[in-house]
Amino acid sequence: GRALGVTQLLPNEERYNVGEKRLHAQLAFMLGGRAAEKLIFNEYSAGAEDDLKRATQMSRRMIARWGMSDVIGPVAFRESDENPFLGKEYHDQREYSEETARTIDSEIQRFLGQADHRAMQMLQQHRDKLVALAEALLKVEALEQPEITAILGELASVQMHAVQTSGN
Repeated sequence: GRALGVTQLLPNEERYNVGEKRLHAQLAFMLGGRAAEKLIFNEYSAGAEDDLKRATQMSRRMIARWGMSDVIGPVAFRESDENPFLGKEYHDQREYSEETARTIDSEIQRFLGQADHRAMQMLQQHRDKLVALAEALLKVEALEQPEITAILGELASVQMHAVQTSGN
């Protein structure tokens, strides 16, 4: 379809709180398609734009709102939520310095770099399963959990479930 590829994690339970281990695993998951392109075709495509956007947003929240960066520390920085109306000028208003903004940006790059590295390592280690999944998708276009388990094996399915449910 027009999306070029979609991956959805269905929640096994309702969540109100998410731990940083689970968030880091989700970042690697989000960058998995991009890493697979690089591994198989030795180049990136524009298809990962939304994954990169969502991963960057999540990293920014982890660092600047939830205090999950040792470099930044236990501080919540926020940007103004004001909406422009009645002649107000539209621009982002930060409540922190340019130096802090650069540090946050650097941490976002570090988080995403680590996630990309983790995704690439996992795909290299399990390249045979990546190829098997791709071949199955070429045949049927969409796979459900039972089909994925049949291809990846029960252990991989259990590990995938652990990533989805860890970090409460």
